This record gives sequence, C-alpha cells and structure tokens, in this order.
Amino acid sequence: MSLSNKASVIIVTYNHKKYMTDCLTSVLGNDPLEVIVVDNGSTDGTPEFIEENFPEVKVIRSPKNMGYGGGNNLGVVHARGEYVVILNPDTKVGKNWLEELLKPLGKEEKLITTPKILTYDGSKINTCGNIDHFTGLTFTRGLNESPEKFDRFEYLSGLSGACFAMRRTDYLELGGFDENFLTYMEDAEFSWRAHAEGFKILYVPTSIVYHDYELRVPPQKIYHLEKGRYIVLRKYLSWKELLLMLPSLLATEILTWGYSLLNGVEGVRFKIKGLKDGITAKVEKTECNRKKLLKSLDWKIPEEQLSYNTIDRTIKKVVNFIYWVNYRVIAK
Repeated sequence: MSLSNKASVIIVTYNHKKYMTDCLTSVLGNDPLEVIVVDNGSTDGTPEFIEENFPEVKVIRSPKNMGYGGGNNLGVVHARGEYVVILNPDTKVGKNWLEELLKPLGKEEKLITTPKILTYDGSKINTCGNIDHFTGLTFTRGLNESPEKFDRFEYLSGLSGACFAMRRTDYLELGGFDENFLTYMEDAEFSWRAHAEGFKILYVPTSIVYHDYELRVPPQKIYHLEKGRYIVLRKYLSWKELLLMLPSLLATEILTWGYSLLNGVEGVRFKIKGLKDGITAKVEKTECNRKKLLKSLDWKIPEEQLSYNTIDRTIKKVVNFIYWVNYRVIAK
C-alpha cells in the first residue's frame, strides 16, 4: 500500500465554491485514503456543491465559523488516516504531491513536512515553508522567486499553514491548532509548539502545490499578526529571555510601527489594538527548553519582502545586524 492511501486530507472552507472543482479533482487524483472538507458556514453553496459533484468527499458542516485552526482540528478528529494533510481550499496540487510529501514521514519520527508552494499559475514561488523569526515575525520563504529555486530538502523554522503533513497521532499529541487564533499566526504558533516538543519541520521540494495567493498586509491583518506575535512571545518565552532579546524586540517594534505608519491612521489604530490585545490576552505559559527552541528559529528577516525602496532595505540590513549580534548572545 502506498503512503497516499494512508492519508486523510483536511480542507477547511468558507465561501470557496469557485476553487472546489480544481482543488478536489487534483487532490483526489493523488489517491488519498479520504478527503474531508470542513465547511465553516459558507453562504455561497460550497457544501451543497461538493455533495452534489464529489460524493466521495466527506463534508462536515460546522455549526459556526471556527476559524482555520478550529476547522482543521475538527477535521482531524474525524480522520481515519495514519497521516493527516492540512490543505488550503484555494489550491490545486501537482501529480505525486501527496506521496512525495509523505515519504519522509515513513522514515523519521517527530517530523512535519511542508511542500513547495507556487502561485496558482505556477510562474513563481509563493512560499517554500515559512521563516519564523525569534521575535515572533513571520515571512514567506522564497516569495516571488523562480519556481526552479529552493530545490533542496531542508529543515526549517516554520511550516506553511497552506499545506503540511504529519502523523495523526502527533497532531493530536501536540493539541492541534490553538483555536485562540481565529485567523493568521496559527501556523507560526503551531511551529513554535512543534519545536518546543522536539519536532522537526522538513521542506519537501518534490511536492508541489499551486496557491491563489498574493502577499498583502492591510491594516486589519496588521492587527491579527501583531496580536498573535505578542501572544506567541508571552506563551513560549520567560521574562529572562525577553529581557535578553530587548535590542531585537525594540528593532522589531521600529519595523512594525514604521509599516503601520505607512498604512495611515488605520494602520496605527490596528497596530495599537494588536499591541493592547496581545499583551492583555490570557496566555498559558508553555514550559520547554527555551534555548533549544530559540535555536530552532531564524534570526534573519528577508530584506526585500514588504520593502518599498532603498531606505526600507537599508533599515532592514541594520536591523538584521542587530538581530545577528543579539541572537548569538541568546543562543550561546
């Protein structure tokens, strides 16, 4: 039996009817054990369309919008496969995508795999796993690069929530996604938790996904990213680590405030709201080897991403130097 036949593919939808034909046709072509679609209360007829056109797909209708993390957790509870694969609905997958993504899991324990994700037309890279920075920032790895690049298997700091695979028992043991994150940052928090529990995240370049995605960070997204960042830092690091990281945390505040200012009054308003809600949210501290966790994360941020001019890139070069010096002290 191939590994594909042992996998449950979980797809969480909310008004994604227009993507379902390409997504489900391509996924079913990879011969998984089952495909489970969790519908978060769509109003565009998504679940009815699937039931009518893809009767082999199991549809679970959530009584309320549980968010991306909550929807995936519900799907995994109902899964029968030895492996679970989390997949965004606005995707289509390549031939042998599933088998390639699962192969490393058959050889290594405590492992999560994440594929090469291209733009929907395949013209450039969306992300090759994520960059999870030790200050809580997250970036897409390889954004807008040529599809031929990033062709080596590598252990990473972050998985992409758009698609990843792992053993079902491991997912449940880790507790799944933190449902306090309604949208954004749930994959970053899951990556931090995986590292804290001794898991590795492996990038698999031979597994290809096509994703209808364009990087945009409007004011509302600033709120979710910043709120999530503060929660992650508070959840996994003690005051000792946070004090040691102070130069880097201040540098990150300069970057995030600067970006918020570029988004005008709304950008500043949502930055303040994210700061307030992130530092006042109830957080249960996670005990772990914090030095080992920090060593699993990246110290460098991509200087071209979300940069508008030479001044932006120069500031990021300076900030990366601060990160490098500070990270060496922390991880010593």
